[in-house]
Amino acid sequence: MRVSPLDYLRHIRDEARYIAGGSARTTKSDFDRNETTKRAFVRSIEIIGEAAKKVLAAVPAAGP
Repeated sequence: MRVSPLDYLRHIRDEARYIAGGSARTTKSDFDRNETTKRAFVRSIEIIGEAAKKVLAAVPAAGP
């Protein structure tokens, strides 16, 4: 099954929402003490980065 750039953009949106929602309910000190939360946020950032690379690869380069 081929994944479209729109699907990757949805992944980015979903992970951004997860990070925004989680950070709204977490204080910095709670975040610093919770290894699971830190790892979850890092993983979300990794997913965003991978999806962004796929979107960029799917979009033709603009040029003269």
